[in-house]
Amino acid sequence: MKTVELYTLASSSAGNATLLRIGDYRFLIDVGVSTLYLKRSLERLLIRVEDIDAVFITHEHIDHVRGLETFTRNYRIPVFIREGCLNVISKRILNKNNFQVLDDDVKFGDVCVSFFPTPHDAVDPVGYKFSYKDFCFSYVTDLGEVTSDIKYAIDCSDLLVLESNHDIEMLKSGSYPYYLKKRILSSNGHLSNKDAALALLNSKLKRRNIILAHLSEKNNCIDLLKKTYKEILGKTRLPFKIKVAQPRDIVGIKISI
Repeated sequence: MKTVELYTLASSSAGNATLLRIGDYRFLIDVGVSTLYLKRSLERLLIRVEDIDAVFITHEHIDHVRGLETFTRNYRIPVFIREGCLNVISKRILNKNNFQVLDDDVKFGDVCVSFFPTPHDAVDPVGYKFSYKDFCFSYVTDLGEVTSDIKYAIDCSDLLVLESNHDIEMLKSGSYPYYLKKRILSSNGHLSNKDAALALLNSKLKRRNIILAHLSEKNNCIDLLKKTYKEILGKTRLPFKIKVAQPRDIVGIKISI
């Protein structure tokens, strides 16, 4: 019996990084934190940075790539990235030898990594699906709406990281300037608690472990998140196990498959 392990190491607009152990491989999704923070977080899991088999980048916003320059300078670990994203960040990256342009599925033994577009105000942003035998994990953050590609990824997933960024009313009445509120609420912005909960409610019924991620530290709170999910999912008794990622702490799930 194999064990799949998922750990959000950081998850917020201040920085994002997620570790996945699946099959015989260890993958990192995004490097939006410093190399020092990443190293210390992995050490808590008894993993060295050198143990990472590959990195997958979702898009070029700073909270997802902040640590890439130092990371690629110090470690010879392949970084898979869309070409448009690479073109944007390449000016601030000295060592480009690690980068591999992602234009098709990538295979690591029995693990297949595929990608799908996400609606976000970035250059060719993507989410990821990691398939291992009959098991599937999907990583879906930084999206303004749930498209057919994203719905399919959610439906396929036994394990899921899904954005639940903000409470709509808290955002509208908050201190952000109008243009920023408009951006977040747009179809290329971020997914609200309500829309994330509805996406789960309307997904294909299956037992699923979920980490809700990328919560806004100014436009969301655990109490409002729980209230929204209880209102939408509470009476349905769907077979979901849900955890909430923290901005600067490790949140993990282990699953035997």
